[in-house]
Amino acid sequence: MKKVRMQFSKEPHCCELESLGSIFVPIIKGVIKGEDLVEVDIILKWRDIIGKEMAMFCHPLKTHYNPRDNCRTLYVEVPIGGFALEIQHKERYILDKINAYFGYKAVHKINVSQNVNIKIKKTEEGLCRKKGRELSEDEKKYLSELSETIKDDNLREILIKLGENIMKNKKE
Repeated sequence: MKKVRMQFSKEPHCCELESLGSIFVPIIKGVIKGEDLVEVDIILKWRDIIGKEMAMFCHPLKTHYNPRDNCRTLYVEVPIGGFALEIQHKERYILDKINAYFGYKAVHKINVSQNVNIKIKKTEEGLCRKKGRELSEDEKKYLSELSETIKDDNLREILIKLGENIMKNKKE
């Protein structure tokens, strides 16, 4: 085995600065590829891509890219009921909308899963998880007493809602 001898310069190198961009850009390019940003775009822009009506009863969970088949699968979650059937029926439409958004065939298949813990919310926000139990009058009184020193009405209302959600979902 041949030994390699490293040569070090005798000149001081403290004046030669290297930009962070020249160090980090190659690293970041290796970690983040254009393919990895498809999932983020789909999740963040879901409502804009497929429309309000469909976004009310389904939402994307993740994508999976299979390099062997060169194909990406989108995993979508829907509530229990006929929604999975509707998504399967409109799969071509959804894929066309997604691929038109990206300008190329970014997603090839849709995998639909049903979740018992999701229900349809009749607002523009879309889906929500099931709510916990109802609060008793004593619990509501306790929350209002805790928040009566807060002067800002909006902040007080938000904190009361937060407390209600925590108490509703608290396991006994």
